[in-house]
Amino acid sequence: MRRSTIATVRTSAGLFASLCAVALLGGCGTVSSFFGKGDVRVSPGAVHGAASTGVPKTAPVTVESQRVPDLPALPPVNRSAAARTQEIPALPGVSRLAPPMATSAERFYRDAFLTEDTVWSGEVVVEGSLTVAPQTTLTLEPGTVVRFRRTAPGEGAGPLLLVQGRLVARGSSEAPVRFTSIFPDPQAGEWQGIIFLASEKKNLLEQCRVEGAVAGIDASFSTVTLRQVSFAVCGTGARFQDSIVTVSGGGASGCAVGIDLVESESDVRDVAVRGNRLGMAVRGGSLFLEGARFEGNTETALTAAASRLSIAGALFQANGSGIVLSDCEGKVTAARIVDNRDVGIHLVRSRVRVFGNEIATNGAIGLRVEDGRGIAWGNAFSGNGRYDIDNAGGEDFRAVANWWGDAEPSLEKRLLHHVQDLTRGRVLVNPVLRVRPHLATLNSVAK
Repeated sequence: MRRSTIATVRTSAGLFASLCAVALLGGCGTVSSFFGKGDVRVSPGAVHGAASTGVPKTAPVTVESQRVPDLPALPPVNRSAAARTQEIPALPGVSRLAPPMATSAERFYRDAFLTEDTVWSGEVVVEGSLTVAPQTTLTLEPGTVVRFRRTAPGEGAGPLLLVQGRLVARGSSEAPVRFTSIFPDPQAGEWQGIIFLASEKKNLLEQCRVEGAVAGIDASFSTVTLRQVSFAVCGTGARFQDSIVTVSGGGASGCAVGIDLVESESDVRDVAVRGNRLGMAVRGGSLFLEGARFEGNTETALTAAASRLSIAGALFQANGSGIVLSDCEGKVTAARIVDNRDVGIHLVRSRVRVFGNEIATNGAIGLRVEDGRGIAWGNAFSGNGRYDIDNAGGEDFRAVANWWGDAEPSLEKRLLHHVQDLTRGRVLVNPVLRVRPHLATLNSVAK
């Protein structure tokens, strides 16, 4: 690889305008635009039955058909979409302009175009757009700090890094690579983000921190691997559309949206998604999620629509709601879904297997379903505020071979279904587990 300190070629006005237009069309619009409802539908797959080995002894339970007194209203049922659609407030950084530069950075780029393999170290300052051309690799050494200077206010006017070639940013635990704004206290929206556009060159970010962007990473039709990469104080931490995504470690905090996955093939392990408005949104494609921790996200930890999912060994704790799935198929297993303000799991037209989980002490509902397409078995339900299961639809829902905690209150008082409202389907619980099932131990990230 040829080392170059500032080997740049000024792009012509026409070429620069074209690249910017392509970049913006690639997904760098307002953060609220991701909430549009997708139109993808996944053909339902078969639901596999519960395994017959290692299941504790069961016993039948009789649920008497009787009316109960009127109770205060439950949280509203969302029958139309998994994602909430309210607007995200404007990002504070879009109007925060950089002061005049007091000193010269080791490397400074303004509306530049890299056409040769380049290696960065030390401090780098970017104004406007910096484009890594196709067939070009930009490499960042440990400890590199890339600062983006906003010189014009407004959405879409922030500085950005556009990658059409390849980006390799390898930091270390002692010397991470940072992508940030020019200010010591970054605010969301001060720069646009790192945009991968049709870059299938095995891009790698390792031991990096990305902060203060509209979207820390915005990848379209690209292949990206993240290892121990954290996103903080961004509009959206990382957004991937029609991409191949591999994530291990790291996570997102303090963002309007932590991670947004659109029609992508995603393998996400051992991430911590904390203190965002919405933790993770999935629309289409597939997600393998394992060993993750979702905590303190004010609305929903994970929401998905029309997607194929495998969620295993994760913690969903102290969020607004835990998991909301619409038109999905797959499984949720070996997870702890506890202490969420409203609903632990919400299934809408989803052929999803829910088994081997702890679903406990959620503020209103443990598991809410809209129909009978899913199934729940081998779970430990206890202490959910109003009901362990709320069947809000007209079809029967099978929740067999589960453990229901203490004898009081009685099981018939912990189910909201046909017994209280004849328009609802039943919750079929027999047989029930006599003893609490053995649940998998979470890893060090999810604990």
